[in-house]
Amino acid sequence: MDPVTAIGLASAIVTLVDVGMKIARRMKEMSEAGDIPEVFRDIRTRLPLIISIVDRMQRGTDNISPEAEEAFEGVVRQCLEQVSQLDEVLKKMEISEGDSRLKKAVRAGVSLVEEGRVQRIATALRDNVQLLTFLNVTPAEKERPKAERRPSEPLPSYMSATGVFLVPFRRDERFVGRESNLRSIASSFETQNRVAISGIGGVGKSQVAIEYCYRYKESKPDAHVLWVYGGNIARFYQGYKRIAQLLELPGWDDPEESILELVGLWLSSTTSSYLLVIDNADNIEHWWPGKYKSGGSLDDPSKNLSKYLPDGMENSRVLITTRDNRVASRLAKEAKPVAVQPMSNEDAKSLFLSKLRGEKPKFDEAEVCNLLEKLDHLPLAVSQAAAFIEENGVSIADYTNALQGGDAEEFLHEELDDSRRDEESVNSVFRTWKLSYDQIKQQKPRAAELLALLPMLDRQSVPKFLLKVPEVTTSLGVLQSFNLVTTRAGFQSFQIHRLVQLFVQLSLQRDNAIQKWQETALACVSKKYPTEIGVAEWPVCDALAPHVHIITGYKYETTEARLDLAHLLCWAADFDVERGMYTQALERAEQSFQIFQQLVPEHDERLAAATWLYGRLRYYQAQSASDMDAAAELLQKALSISRYPSLNFAESAFELAHLYYDQCNEKECLKMGKANFECWEKLEGPSSVRTLDNMHDYALELAMLGHEEDGIAMWKEIVERCPASDASENTKTVYIYRSMAGIAEFQRDAAMAEIFYAKLITLCEAIYYSEHIHVFDYRLSHAEQIMRQGRLEEAIRLSEAILASCKNISEWRISASCLQTIAECSRLKACYSKEQTYRLRTLELHEKNLGRDHKETIDAEDALADCYLSSSMHSEAKDLYQRVLSWRNIRLGQMHTDTVRAIECLGICHAHQGQDAEAEAAFRDAIGRQSDADARLLDNMYTSLWNQGKWETLESWSRQTFKVEIVYQSSAHWSLITALEQQGKMEEALEMRAGFLAVDAPNDDLSEGQRLPTNPPVRDDRRFGRMIHPRTWSA
Repeated sequence: MDPVTAIGLASAIVTLVDVGMKIARRMKEMSEAGDIPEVFRDIRTRLPLIISIVDRMQRGTDNISPEAEEAFEGVVRQCLEQVSQLDEVLKKMEISEGDSRLKKAVRAGVSLVEEGRVQRIATALRDNVQLLTFLNVTPAEKERPKAERRPSEPLPSYMSATGVFLVPFRRDERFVGRESNLRSIASSFETQNRVAISGIGGVGKSQVAIEYCYRYKESKPDAHVLWVYGGNIARFYQGYKRIAQLLELPGWDDPEESILELVGLWLSSTTSSYLLVIDNADNIEHWWPGKYKSGGSLDDPSKNLSKYLPDGMENSRVLITTRDNRVASRLAKEAKPVAVQPMSNEDAKSLFLSKLRGEKPKFDEAEVCNLLEKLDHLPLAVSQAAAFIEENGVSIADYTNALQGGDAEEFLHEELDDSRRDEESVNSVFRTWKLSYDQIKQQKPRAAELLALLPMLDRQSVPKFLLKVPEVTTSLGVLQSFNLVTTRAGFQSFQIHRLVQLFVQLSLQRDNAIQKWQETALACVSKKYPTEIGVAEWPVCDALAPHVHIITGYKYETTEARLDLAHLLCWAADFDVERGMYTQALERAEQSFQIFQQLVPEHDERLAAATWLYGRLRYYQAQSASDMDAAAELLQKALSISRYPSLNFAESAFELAHLYYDQCNEKECLKMGKANFECWEKLEGPSSVRTLDNMHDYALELAMLGHEEDGIAMWKEIVERCPASDASENTKTVYIYRSMAGIAEFQRDAAMAEIFYAKLITLCEAIYYSEHIHVFDYRLSHAEQIMRQGRLEEAIRLSEAILASCKNISEWRISASCLQTIAECSRLKACYSKEQTYRLRTLELHEKNLGRDHKETIDAEDALADCYLSSSMHSEAKDLYQRVLSWRNIRLGQMHTDTVRAIECLGICHAHQGQDAEAEAAFRDAIGRQSDADARLLDNMYTSLWNQGKWETLESWSRQTFKVEIVYQSSAHWSLITALEQQGKMEEALEMRAGFLAVDAPNDDLSEGQRLPTNPPVRDDRRFGRMIHPRTWSA
């Protein structure tokens, strides 16, 4: 050894021993006082061992090889650096008796902050103990006779006379699958002499390599098959020395000879055929320490293990197994590695069953497949599960359930007793990945942070744009290299293995860090989620939807995180409405409302927005009168706490207008509709997109509530304002066509309305897509106008086509509207059986989605009752009319025209069943609720009197009808004549008969048999749900 170097090394050893002893004593005192953190316990055990070995080796440095001497010096200096860092940490943590409580608290906090640093020191010291242990036994080999083998190292039995077989593992007689990997290895060796096998820890890389070794030996008995463990420097050195010893290479036992260079030179020059396996070459620092240096590696960049691998020999084959794709690519000279993936379901099932010793019990096929899916078909995890199930007598179902509960860490940390894995390889899935995790934390801390973030999201498709964190590209590269994440969609999204996700989550939970990373994930998604949802934002919202589902399920503690959550829930609920997912939207809106209610002042606009959204969705999902009242109360509250003018005020007024429309509250509906569009006018001007959009809603409300001229005037104003609008040309065109269609429709010009709806369909298919909800809306209106022109078959065909193409959307009202149109066409064709079928389906949809107490459901029951009446199913019709009447009496009022109509229809059912007294009572009730008696109702009334022979009363009612309306004068006249004749008033009867014969022929049917009442006209309902379809702001 050079004298200057020797003096420097000696000084370093003295300092190391001195500082190390002091630290050991200090940690012993802390341990006795019970103040030592868990991470220091491992250091306390290993530090005295390092000091003892270094001290002993200092006295014998003359007897070690130059190569070992250089390694020894590097290790000593590394140890000294680590011990100095440890001394610095302990000084920060040391607490004296006179320290104040604040100072003690600060020092306790320091211990938590420094824990990660101490963990890295502990890992580095652990590696150095291994290397020093190996270097410490090297001098003893000098005295060993040449080629003498220790009793513990017998020659492998699987060896020919000329070929060494140095694989330390027996062959697996029940080896399963992997044939494609083995073929890939063989074909790769045809064009290159180095082949790398890569894959996530536990995927079975070493097992594939072992099987290949045995197959190679069978095909080439005279070739050498050599196995070297590449997981650390000491074992690599030991593996090469074993090769030198077994092959009896000249100088193998000479301490002056470099074993690595000796074996490396032989591998690169021999004419013998051989296969060299470098197993577990996972740590990139061991192969290129100059580029990837961290604590515990050799200082000299020239001392890298990669230079000792043979290169370019025709007779040589080098097979490398590694978790790190960077190592695989570089050691294989940039050749693509053979990727070992998790097993197929069938292979994983065969492996699982093969690991169960003795008589194979009968397992439920579904349970086995479910377990294998939860284990991602990972061989080590499958073998581990089989061993655990057999040894502990648990069922497959119990083991599967445990993976989803608190026992997952215990089960997946359980070591598997497997003689076919290296003694230094950990035999559990989680311990295997912890090695990778620790390596990543040392080599690329940012990558470790990214690995902590990814499991907090949905594991299957994490878009790259979501990961706005430092060094994201290189960090993802590191995680891909270790096969912990895989790329999808052209490197624009990433996927993490199911068990890796579970491993990281449990690790963070154990370190009390999971809340931090959940909040980080929430912040990432919140920053990227669009705050206003339009068609252009749909792709982003779709990509983020699974991640929103995951992170909104976490519990957050800080106010900042809870407010972020509340905002995200609002935005996501808005997107759910766009997709027609109302139930999920309601749950999210309620959660957001509750958070804002707890955290912000009463008149905060955030609370107003959340209250409006929650009220809106309570209205959309209302299934009873009480639900509607609760929704109205929320929307009224939102209106009252919103400033004017504001988005929240306008939206609250809009929803209230629709709610009041459903409650048949015309006054409040029109009041809120007008307030809504006037608020937008104040906010954005008379020609803005949203002003025009809400003007259209108000025009529709006016027209549908009977103020058709006012509605038409509003549509005309929209057409006049459109040219000055800041909207796109497409949007302006949509508004003009929509307004013209509304004008034509309510002027009863169905042909013109049809033309404009057809134009809207074509335009909106270009703006959106063919199955967008707005396109369906216009297609339905188009079919309705065709029906109104009497082209019934065409209208049915169009409606059936819409019904078939809307199966993939969740907006059920589209389907209900189709069914209603087909039913109405069938009624007009007098196909009552077909009409009944479609009325029943319509009612079923409304009951399922709105409940039995909703206005739209009642209207659907009324339409079905009319169908029964037309089909002479009077008993069924009567039952429905009674329910409809009961609801309308309460919700619409006794004087409402729809209530009166229900009473009249009930009377007609009584009349058809021969219950003329009940029919008379119903007709009298209906007439009594009208300010001006309806002539048809009067006619039905005297029909019931006729059937009962109440001639005096009939005379009175007939005279009234005769005076009211011309259309019924003929029927009333002849009824009056009959009543007079039945009472013997022949003179007046003859006079009236003679006078009336001059202008009308007698109705012979009136003189004989029972007379039947006249059915009222069918209600001219517009399509159900038309008033609450999403609007076209983003057109």
